[in-house]
Amino acid sequence: MDSALAAIIGAAGAVVRYLFDRWVMSRISGDFPFGTFAVNITGALVLGLLFGMLKAHLLTHGGYLIFGTGLVGAYTTFSTLSFESFGLLREGQLILAILNMAGSFAVGLVMVSLGYLLGAHL
Repeated sequence: MDSALAAIIGAAGAVVRYLFDRWVMSRISGDFPFGTFAVNITGALVLGLLFGMLKAHLLTHGGYLIFGTGLVGAYTTFSTLSFESFGLLREGQLILAILNMAGSFAVGLVMVSLGYLLGAHL
């Protein structure tokens, strides 16, 4: 049953990811993939929040797996981050590629930490 719920919620996460990415990119011009960046850092925040809630006993392991794996797993995307960074490298935009990869990692780590602290102290 958890697998079916994760799949259903994952489908919703994938749709929300697409819509949010397009919304961000429709408002910002330039070569930097701000849509994927925004998706991944907000996903990191939500995953940290869910983990904090799990540790504070506000969420079950099943709920964490369903929402963490299903929703956030389908919402975020490492493969697109990598692909877009490769595209920047291929176009000779080394600085933007490095900012995309390193910035996504660094800001993502901060957002997971923030989410965890928020979730653990609800």
